[in-house]
Amino acid sequence: MKRRRPWWAGVLWVVALLAIAVAVLWYIPSGQVAISPGITGNLKQMIEVKDGHKPGPGKLLMVAIDVGSANELQYLLGRLNPTMAFQPQQLVLGGLSMNQYVQYNNSLMQQSQWSAEVAGERLAGLPAKVITVPGALVAGVAKTGAAAGKLKPGDLITQIGPYPVTNYADVRQVMSHFKVGEIVNITVKRNGQEMVIPIKTTHIPGDPDPAVGVLVAPLQRPIIPRPVAIKAQGIGGPSAGMMFALEIYEQVTGKNLAKGHIVAGTGEITPTGQVQVIGGVQQKVVTVYRAGARLFLVPKGNYAAAESMAKKLGYHMTILPVSNIHQALKDLESQGS
Repeated sequence: MKRRRPWWAGVLWVVALLAIAVAVLWYIPSGQVAISPGITGNLKQMIEVKDGHKPGPGKLLMVAIDVGSANELQYLLGRLNPTMAFQPQQLVLGGLSMNQYVQYNNSLMQQSQWSAEVAGERLAGLPAKVITVPGALVAGVAKTGAAAGKLKPGDLITQIGPYPVTNYADVRQVMSHFKVGEIVNITVKRNGQEMVIPIKTTHIPGDPDPAVGVLVAPLQRPIIPRPVAIKAQGIGGPSAGMMFALEIYEQVTGKNLAKGHIVAGTGEITPTGQVQVIGGVQQKVVTVYRAGARLFLVPKGNYAAAESMAKKLGYHMTILPVSNIHQALKDLESQGS
């Protein structure tokens, strides 16, 4: 008589196969970057203006998202999560490694702090300004680009071939004078010394112009009447700029903008106070709601996406679109106490 296998033997086989599948999927890269809700930061604890007023009751919050490479398992499971989003790694990282991407975002955070200090103090009536240093700052170097191992983040490009570079926007225009495969002498300032580095131009998919594989940004120096200390707490990117500026304004003037409430906001700020669009606003809606904020200031260009996400998740909150720091201040002052 043939002995029958116990019922649980089949279950064990299924569990074993699932475990193997999970293990395999965990080690297969998806080529996608996962964007998920992150953290908030209490700006009272992050910013201190010298001789500034003590912040009043309530909180102004900056918002961050989590960004990281996703394996196939994370990608498959994450697509079932309405609070997560995925984008192709090439689109997000632009040829940078994840470590280089973090370094690049740290440089953007530094620039956003300077812009926020200027915008916030100008809003408070102080003569703050930004001096732009001639040249283009190397903010990131693609790991497989022609500049890898030759240019470094922090280098200041002052000339490409015979063409002077006075600002970061010049780089693309100047590169159009060359051909793919041509060796170009790039003049940079590094640690106070001028160097001429020959680099062979290459072609980057999606970009018809010759390139060397760097991300460039303006190099700016702020003139700040009231010194400001900002603790970024390891958070990168430029999107905290608007809220930094509002907290600086509050400490300079002594006005209480939160009025005892929890108020969150996001948006890149320019020294002149313009609020620019940011990425990951849908995930930031989730983050601020979980943090207890029911008023969320977002760039005008992000408003539709933020409002749609709040409605999709059934969040009862007020989302206000702003285009500049003056409008953001007016919106906060008009909110009930």
